[in-house]
Amino acid sequence: MNRETTMTIVKSVFIILILMAVVFALKMPAADLNVISDEARGEYIDSSGLPYFSEMDSYYNLRLTEDYIDHGYVGDEKVNGSEWDLHRYAPDGNKINYELGIVYITSFLHDLANKYFGTHSVKEVAFWTGAIISTFAVIPAYIFSRRLTNDYGAIVATLIIALAPNYFAHTFPGFFDTDMFYYIWALFFIFFFVESIRAKNIIFKVLFAVLSIIAIGLFSQSWTGYIFYIGVMGIFAVVYLIACYYFNVGEDSPSEYPSKLQWFIHQIDLRSIVILGVVGFAGLAIFQGLNGVLGLFGSLLSLLSLQSASRVVGGFPNVLVSVAEMQIPSMLGGGMNAMFLANTNGAVNGIGGIGVLFAGLAVLYLFVRNIFRLGSTSDDSGNASVKPPKSERLSSAKKLDNSRKLKVDLGKFNLDTLSEIFSDKRLTVLYGTLFVVWVVLTALAVTRGSRFITTIVLPFALLTGIFIGVAMDYIKNRVSDDKILLAIIVIAAFFVAVPLATVNTIFGILAFVIIAGAGAASIYALKPKASATKSIPIKKYIAVIAIVLALVTPCVCGAYQTSETVVPGTSDAMWNAMKWVDETQPDNTVITSWWDFGYLFEIAADRQVTFDGGSQSGERAFWLGQAMTTDNLELSAGIFRMLDTTGDKAVEYLVNVTGDSGKATDILIDILPKSTSDAQKTLQSKYHLTADQAKEVTKYSHPSNPRPVIFVASSDMLQKAGWWSYFGAWDFENQTSKNYNYHIPTSQVEVKPGQTGKMELLSDQGMTVNAVIERGSGNNTTTVHTEAVYTESGEQIMVNDTPYNPLNISHMIVIEDGYIMKNESVGDVKDANYTMFLMGNDNQYTPILMSNELANSMFTKLYLYGGAGQDIFENVHVENGVMLFKVNFDKTKAGA
Repeated sequence: MNRETTMTIVKSVFIILILMAVVFALKMPAADLNVISDEARGEYIDSSGLPYFSEMDSYYNLRLTEDYIDHGYVGDEKVNGSEWDLHRYAPDGNKINYELGIVYITSFLHDLANKYFGTHSVKEVAFWTGAIISTFAVIPAYIFSRRLTNDYGAIVATLIIALAPNYFAHTFPGFFDTDMFYYIWALFFIFFFVESIRAKNIIFKVLFAVLSIIAIGLFSQSWTGYIFYIGVMGIFAVVYLIACYYFNVGEDSPSEYPSKLQWFIHQIDLRSIVILGVVGFAGLAIFQGLNGVLGLFGSLLSLLSLQSASRVVGGFPNVLVSVAEMQIPSMLGGGMNAMFLANTNGAVNGIGGIGVLFAGLAVLYLFVRNIFRLGSTSDDSGNASVKPPKSERLSSAKKLDNSRKLKVDLGKFNLDTLSEIFSDKRLTVLYGTLFVVWVVLTALAVTRGSRFITTIVLPFALLTGIFIGVAMDYIKNRVSDDKILLAIIVIAAFFVAVPLATVNTIFGILAFVIIAGAGAASIYALKPKASATKSIPIKKYIAVIAIVLALVTPCVCGAYQTSETVVPGTSDAMWNAMKWVDETQPDNTVITSWWDFGYLFEIAADRQVTFDGGSQSGERAFWLGQAMTTDNLELSAGIFRMLDTTGDKAVEYLVNVTGDSGKATDILIDILPKSTSDAQKTLQSKYHLTADQAKEVTKYSHPSNPRPVIFVASSDMLQKAGWWSYFGAWDFENQTSKNYNYHIPTSQVEVKPGQTGKMELLSDQGMTVNAVIERGSGNNTTTVHTEAVYTESGEQIMVNDTPYNPLNISHMIVIEDGYIMKNESVGDVKDANYTMFLMGNDNQYTPILMSNELANSMFTKLYLYGGAGQDIFENVHVENGVMLFKVNFDKTKAGA
């Protein structure tokens, strides 16, 4: 190893360490909860002094890690050699089929921390694991990008990757999920895959192939999405071989062989792909087993079809359409400056903003253009002396006018001297096909849900790194016009200033002034010395640095804002409510609620749940939604009795009998509120089941010894009503549904006797809908209605001289100081589909507007009315925004 190579390696290591320090430093503020006031911060910090985790999946990973450290395997017990989790999916639990890389690495870090750095709990180590491990993505990002471009380009690409909004938002302290591994193994896999093809020595080909498969093997133990990258590189390999054949890319000429096919068979690139295929199949078989390898194609199709609303199981809805990450993203977030920002609001924002998009597409175009130039056999140089037809000639004035225009024609870029990957035919085809396939497939993936935005960041970041290298050489060697140079600097300064101004307006203005001012001064104030004519002027260095800053500033600012605005996913109220269950309720108690907090319930209450974030099946979503949407509390209790004691057996049996999941659910909805005897009679007389069949159904639908059930009603479920009502109202015949909502204000309004107060309920596209609260001077004189006004002017919206209001109310319920003062219809109001629930105490009023379909729903009766007026659901514990209800099955018809 010569001195130059040694210095290059040392420099690269030094740069990588600096970048890792920068990335980790940007993550650290997330642990401080800076966005929460000092008075409220304590509510979001647990008894150990750590903030609660930011999302619920973290608690599942934490529980599995604690299991592994405690008794050497994940889950609660082993059944026939398989690990089973008895905290999930009542009543039977789940066989664990999960990538345990996060468990193993956290266990290792826990041992390391306790061996060398004092005593630390598993939770404390887990809290920091995501931030620590994800920071190591800097290493493969820099190595890969440095292989393609110079140091400046590698730095830009690395920062875009490590600080990519959707990746960063899942890898800060307090976010303990498998996302941390994503970029590390994906980059290593693709880098070694390409290096195996690129290597000329057979030993190195095999070595890189093995390293590539090790990377994807470890990826398969860390994150389900590894399958996507096998698909990407498989398609790339096929496209690359086709391109090599078409463009005659090889070690020698096809003319030296009897046929082109024989020439192709003897080329090194075909051998490379064969080596990768053989090594890959054998390696993945070690990690995933033979059946796992053979099932990769089906798994890939399943991964990309997760979000499809039409993908139902047995007629039940696909609950994944309610998951935020599975929603199809918009191109850009809202606002005039959105295109210049890096955040999670849109696909372009997710890759780093419009600058990264432009840079990536520009380089992608250059790759495509250069590839197709390889297939051209025409000699353009011979056409220079031939005059165009007279009709196509330009006048002298037109020629003079065109000569003064600022023209950027990518088609005229000659990149042969600017980058090795553009000057070498084989490398051009190799990387050109790689990035075309990579960008196209990840772009298609993004159309399946915002979770896939993280996939498209990688190719665009690497392309942007190449762009920096090309732009740097181009500016240094070919830009001589000072006006063009100043324009580049000013535009770059603007791209720096806009995202910086979202953090601090003064900083944004100063950044623009400093960069633009430095550029102007270097161009017009600093005159190069005669002796320095061969050196590169400082003005060109400033232009390059400005471009670098323009492309990385959005991601840096976006990462800073993310860390500064972190709010934990739960608080003392929910955690304490679950600890109450742990301390007071029987061990066989099942906690039931919507799936979002399921993982937290499992670890905090140490009890089984009806379903959680990893078992949110369409069946369970339907039944829980039905239980909360119905106005029949007997039905709600019957659903909980059935699901939490016998699971899905009643549904499965009836589907087998009727052959129709919709018919099966209709039958159960009919019989669940009834006694066992009445249910059997109904099954025989109305649905024509035999006596034996009826008994078999009620054995599952009306278990004689139901497990204790605690229903959790919390404030967050008001905002989620649109989804749980959607699943609860599912139409099996038409495979469609409707959703119903609560409209909740963000604060209260003070209204004293004799006064009128307004509270905003909805703001949308220039329209604001207010709740108008009017109080008289006497008792029981409070009334409420809604009005729609123009947001800007506050004037009432009129259509054809008639007040327009999409949220007219037909009913109002007024509760003051704990007493129901009014529960009455408003009158003959046209298109009135809502009910107003108004709570007042000490002149402070909170209006909650709800769809009429929710007015008498089980959730409204329990959470808003506190369970008053019924005895099936007993309010046994209350925390701030959380209410626990014990289901008294003995008070129901079925249990009497």
